[in-house]
Amino acid sequence: MKRAALTIWVLNLLMLSAVVGFWFQRLQGSSVPATHGDVPYYIQQIDEQIRTAKMYHGSPTRRWIALTFDDGPHPYHTPILLKTLRQLGVRATFFVVGKNVDRYPELVQQMVREGHEVENHTYHHLRLSQIPLGMVQEEIDAGAAAIWRATGHLPRFVRPPGGMTDHAVRLITRSDGYVMVLWTQDPADYERPDAETLKRRLFGSVRPGSIILLHEKVPVTVKVLPEFVREMRRQGYEFVTIEEMWKDMQRSVLQTARYERDGLPSPFFGGS
Repeated sequence: MKRAALTIWVLNLLMLSAVVGFWFQRLQGSSVPATHGDVPYYIQQIDEQIRTAKMYHGSPTRRWIALTFDDGPHPYHTPILLKTLRQLGVRATFFVVGKNVDRYPELVQQMVREGHEVENHTYHHLRLSQIPLGMVQEEIDAGAAAIWRATGHLPRFVRPPGGMTDHAVRLITRSDGYVMVLWTQDPADYERPDAETLKRRLFGSVRPGSIILLHEKVPVTVKVLPEFVREMRRQGYEFVTIEEMWKDMQRSVLQTARYERDGLPSPFFGGS
């Protein structure tokens, strides 16, 4: 597992080097220093996420939505959620808690079989910014090990419980080769709102590139999913996983770098 983690770390480093090199060349090649006004805001956001390995939304040029479910697996709620997603033909990303993975590995294996993405939500679901740094490393490593034992898959993405992070935690996750994933929309389904309230929160906040934070153990979430998915598809949205969103952003930056290198009109900047 350490060898796989090293491989991921090297790949992330290479990607980071390409991005930094692209922006350096862009600045060096200009007779006037580039300002933020030269670059569309959404490109700045994509670049920032890749450079910092901290993801909070996908490309706003894509009518894509990533549904993410935290805190599972759960022996009662997870099978119902998986059945609903299967009926809807939606693939989601599950940020699972390591201790729950060890208890119910068959549910995590089912997630993988059905085309979902399984990623790291630590082992004990502790608030990482509130514990010693040594424990932060242990929590992340133990969560990854549980997923590895259940699926043979080494997670690439990590979500800190409660979204609670700080500079030291981010350094640890990056040094481990992870991309930290937060969210664009939090409809607060953990508050157990009624169905109408949750629908209002969900429908009112979606935009292209949305990463939506949901939880496996909330029955009302499963209840409103079919209507939400149907409406979003009617509006032209597609449901994708976190990894698909991340790779799409990487391709956008690399494609822009190639256009700039070859002196071609850039599809992102409107010209070279």
